[in-house]
Amino acid sequence: MSRNPTFLNLVLLNGEPRQKLKAARDAGFDQVEIWREDVDACDGGAVALARIAAQQGPGFTNLQVLRDFSGAPSALRGQKRDELRQFIQVAQALGCDTLQAPATTREDCCADQIDDDLRWMASEAARYNMRIMYEPMAWCSVDNTLPLAWQRLQRLDQPNIGLVVDLFHICALGGDASQLDGIPAERIYEVQLCDMAAVPPQDKQSLIAMARHQRLLPGDGIIDIGRFVDKLKSAGYQGPVGIEVFNDTLKRLPPEVAAQQAWQALNRYWP
Repeated sequence: MSRNPTFLNLVLLNGEPRQKLKAARDAGFDQVEIWREDVDACDGGAVALARIAAQQGPGFTNLQVLRDFSGAPSALRGQKRDELRQFIQVAQALGCDTLQAPATTREDCCADQIDDDLRWMASEAARYNMRIMYEPMAWCSVDNTLPLAWQRLQRLDQPNIGLVVDLFHICALGGDASQLDGIPAERIYEVQLCDMAAVPPQDKQSLIAMARHQRLLPGDGIIDIGRFVDKLKSAGYQGPVGIEVFNDTLKRLPPEVAAQQAWQALNRYWP
């Protein structure tokens, strides 16, 4: 039976990019979610990181994060399309075939243009055999829940756009594992596990503050992670499973210590 690839989002770790890759690899992770900022901070850039990954591992789950692409105001549409092309070039240099592009957070988004923008994104990415991970975030101005994002992807019917299942964004708005019902496993491109101490207040700034500073490792909070895991396994999910935890306290630890704690937490739920 094949094993799901495991990943660590490098946002958990401090240090320079090479240190982060080594810490994730030594902890046991197969892959990492790498940020454009990590690539830019590395001496030698994407080519150097690709060389490290090819020689020592880990590989790259995706390149993050193309923000507010869909529904951008008309004056910014050309700029956002150029940004997508740049992300594709960086991903190719890394040897990575997937980009993460969350739903828009802009209050001034052009909602009636979102479908067209996502179709264009899918077509442009397909020219380079790239995939797009579409993530519903709790503070997005549209598609802020998994069911809403899935409804859009069903309507668009683009084979190279799939969903990110991030437990924080589901549970921060009071959702639970039932939101996975009806979504085919092959349309989920990755699963990000984390935990939280409590459901945050339902205003944008509180959601963002907890998401970016106070997430917990799986098992340290209130999320029923086991139910999510049971549903995913029952559905036959075979994609990457990993840890995305933004936590200021953990990030102050040596990267190898934080990575090891993340590996232990992941293996409590997805051994």
